[in-house]
Amino acid sequence: MVGIAAAVLAAAGLLLGGLSLRLAAGLRELSAEVARWRGEAEKAKEEERISEETLHHCADVLRSIASALPVGLVAINRDARVELWNHAAETILGYTAEEMVGEPAPTKVFMSVAEDHDAGAADMFLRMVTGQSLKSEEVRCRRKDGSAVEASFSGAPLIDSDDRIRGAICVFEDLTHRNAMARALYQAQKMEAVGQLTGGMAHDFNNILGVAIGNLDLVEEQISDRPATAALVKSALDALLRGAELTRALLAFARRQPLRPSVVDVADLLGATMKVLSRTLGEQVQVSLQIARALWPVVADPAQLESAVTNLSINARDAMPSGGHLTITARNVILDDDAGARLQEVEPGEYVAIEVSDTGSGMSSEVLAHAFEPFFTTKAPGQGTGLGLSMVYGFAKQSGGQIKLYSEPGIGTTVRLYLPRAAPARGQGRAQETAGSKLRGGREAVLVVDDNAEVRRMVHQQLTSLGYRVLQAEDGGKALALLENTPEVDLLFTDVIMPHGMDGFALAEQAQRRRPELKVLFTSGFPGASVSAGRGLDDSMAFIGKPYRRQELAQAIRGILDSKG
Repeated sequence: MVGIAAAVLAAAGLLLGGLSLRLAAGLRELSAEVARWRGEAEKAKEEERISEETLHHCADVLRSIASALPVGLVAINRDARVELWNHAAETILGYTAEEMVGEPAPTKVFMSVAEDHDAGAADMFLRMVTGQSLKSEEVRCRRKDGSAVEASFSGAPLIDSDDRIRGAICVFEDLTHRNAMARALYQAQKMEAVGQLTGGMAHDFNNILGVAIGNLDLVEEQISDRPATAALVKSALDALLRGAELTRALLAFARRQPLRPSVVDVADLLGATMKVLSRTLGEQVQVSLQIARALWPVVADPAQLESAVTNLSINARDAMPSGGHLTITARNVILDDDAGARLQEVEPGEYVAIEVSDTGSGMSSEVLAHAFEPFFTTKAPGQGTGLGLSMVYGFAKQSGGQIKLYSEPGIGTTVRLYLPRAAPARGQGRAQETAGSKLRGGREAVLVVDDNAEVRRMVHQQLTSLGYRVLQAEDGGKALALLENTPEVDLLFTDVIMPHGMDGFALAEQAQRRRPELKVLFTSGFPGASVSAGRGLDDSMAFIGKPYRRQELAQAIRGILDSKG
């Protein structure tokens, strides 16, 4: 029994030993598998960490890109709530990301230009979250401060890997300044084209008026003993002189009117103008003048500046048929680069701003768009020519300044005229001729140069009646030939615009180079190309504009011949 038990124990030991070996091997295999699983888990965790870091990095990069974009960027989710509102959107529209993120799609910020109400913007966002794309649609944005911004709006739906729409993203660009510049360029081109047309018409019309006025002046002198006929001649002359005023207004608009700029004390000029306006505007219009302290002098033609202020004031009176308030102010302004760009065609610098404001009926946007065009008027037939604002526009531009018009229906109108400040060392302009002096002639020889035969004939008759000896030439070449053969010529009276490549300025230069003592009087109804080419009139040159009266011509010629130097 003992042997059997021993054998059993031995067999059990062998069995247990084998089991132990197999168990140990299994445990070793299990430990290895657990270690492999642990390694894979750690590797997966590291990969997950790297993926998260990469995802965070990509998100940071995208946020940086969105923040740095110069265009507004807005993202909305499937529920049409804002998820992203970048820095440019804040800058353009004034709303911060904190104010917009989580809010419903900003339909009150974006308004369709075509529909001009909030439903237009709602429709755009709805189209995007239902799968449609938008490209360069014009929208009008409303800034937080209530002002308007013109923008170009593009957008597309956001689609996930399962082709499900999870929102939309859109970008918008501020076009306000660009559109304003485009409109200003179009307006400038239109005004330049109209100016060229009206200026050319004024030149030809001035020659016609000059001949008619000059001949009627001669007739008027010959019929002084026939009152009935003299009255008819005077009526015709008055009508022609009104026509001359119209051509002067056209030339002012075309920036071709000869100006006599000088240093002007704006405060003194406005004070003197107010005395006349107070009687002209009537008792129903209350006029006030506000002049800033230490107002700078400006460089401008004083007569034209006075006429501009008068025209603006009369327009203001007409806009207040039941009476109202007219305020004229003048102050110093300094225009920087941004201000100059907003005003268009104005160099940065120091200016005096003259404002004429009324409490009248105001103008609609349609009227404002055409206000400076010649012959455009809202007045009844026979009550205005439509040239008042056109003339002021041309005067401002020709003087190196600018004019701006602000108006709202039912509130009133403000016209702001910018004129450049005079340099401190700039001298005063030459005093103007006094009108009404006695008609005087002389015995000197005058060479008349004009390509219009009728004008030459009329001037010949006028000067001959004043006692002068008169020679005539139709162009610069013939005039120089006459000067060579007629040394006794005392005065060259020449038109500015002439054919065959030699204008009046070039003729005067060549003539005075040969005859330094020769005196020169210029005339023109349209200095035009010579002025725009930089060869304009200055204070050292004597000039009389067409059309002119016999009295004016006599004074001008006598004044030059009697002058020293």
